[in-house]
Amino acid sequence: MSEELKYEQEGSCSGNCGSCGSDCSSRKPDKSSFLEPMNEYSKVKRVIGVVSGKGGVGKSFVTSYLSVLMNRKGYNTAILDADVTGPSIPKAFGVKGMVQANEMGIIPALSKNGVEMISVNLLLDAEDTPVIWRGPVIAGTVKQFWSQVLWGDVDYMFVDMPPGTGDVPLTVFQSLPLDGIIIVTSPQELVSMIVSKAVNMAKMMDIPVLGLVENYSYIQCGNCGEKISVFGKSHIDEISAKFNLPVLAKLPLDSKIAEAIDAGAVEELYGDWMEEAAAILENVLSLDDADAPAAKNVKIAVTTDENKNVYGHFGSATLFTVYTLEDGKLVEKKELANAGDGHTNTVENLVKEGVSVVICGGIGGPAMQGLLNKGILVIPGATGDIDVAVASYLDGSLTANNAPTCNHHDHEDGDCTCAEHHDHEEGGCHCGGGCCH
Repeated sequence: MSEELKYEQEGSCSGNCGSCGSDCSSRKPDKSSFLEPMNEYSKVKRVIGVVSGKGGVGKSFVTSYLSVLMNRKGYNTAILDADVTGPSIPKAFGVKGMVQANEMGIIPALSKNGVEMISVNLLLDAEDTPVIWRGPVIAGTVKQFWSQVLWGDVDYMFVDMPPGTGDVPLTVFQSLPLDGIIIVTSPQELVSMIVSKAVNMAKMMDIPVLGLVENYSYIQCGNCGEKISVFGKSHIDEISAKFNLPVLAKLPLDSKIAEAIDAGAVEELYGDWMEEAAAILENVLSLDDADAPAAKNVKIAVTTDENKNVYGHFGSATLFTVYTLEDGKLVEKKELANAGDGHTNTVENLVKEGVSVVICGGIGGPAMQGLLNKGILVIPGATGDIDVAVASYLDGSLTANNAPTCNHHDHEDGDCTCAEHHDHEEGGCHCGGGCCH
């Protein structure tokens, strides 16, 4: 009698393959064993892959514009450009230059409106430099984009994947904790077969398909409003019915879309083509209440000056105000004295107090790393009333940032050496740029 049949007849199969030594056909691979670890200083809540069975269907535009729409809704959004040999995300946002890095990892580029992004074009000396790499190197780069980039606090991350069902899409499916994928198509009948491949690959990898987007669906007459199918009859509804998947959007062939992408101004583009798609994502992949800062039991420490405003220099702060929240309700607010003699002692003081979030003005790289190493979330660059700053953090308008606000000079504990840039008075650093020890 086979082991599989024996287990079925005896009814002793628990369904937990991880604790079972039997080699039967019911055994499923442990997906989590392939997942690449996220950068320890990052927090990404939702990850959505944008895929296509073939190139040239506008996948990168869908990725870019969805991130813009979710950003407009008030969410922190990011794009991981996994299309390593054909990167186009920075171009759509008008982002140029090379990204920077510190001891904790790579700092992603930011668009004008705060969309975080990483792309191989942001690691090259010139954007027209070709990427002539073999598959394993490209796949490794995608993993590094996930594990070595300081993503910070991201609500929705969109992954722009290369077309097809090859090595890199497989790497993304296995290595990143995808909550689902969106498949981008065009109207031609051939696409039905190509989309089927993408859907079946997602099923084999146990990744949910959130829906379909058809690009180049029609041209709309500027005079009468008639929709003209330039590429022939659409087959998206047939595909939708075949796989029981929603059609998230049908996008027009519109010159203003191309002009906005060419000008690096996708954030200045406005159209109602994908509003419903963004609403569906917000509903289907809603952020858990547990992810909201107000729903946690937290201790928030704010650098405080004599006027009860956020003090500008973390390492030299002599006073913190500590807010204790339980189930989102304020149960205690007290002052915590601090020596103000450098970031090392200040960090230890906050750790002893059980602080999990720090809101401050300026902060340098060593101080930032010291806090993050202790598992403390950092909200730098805050100003104004401390109560308002805490309220802004709790309602999500003030968010974590892993990039130091002071990085143009060196600091030692209790000693600011930036005299060539700033004026100093006795024993203190008064550098308006937000320098702190």
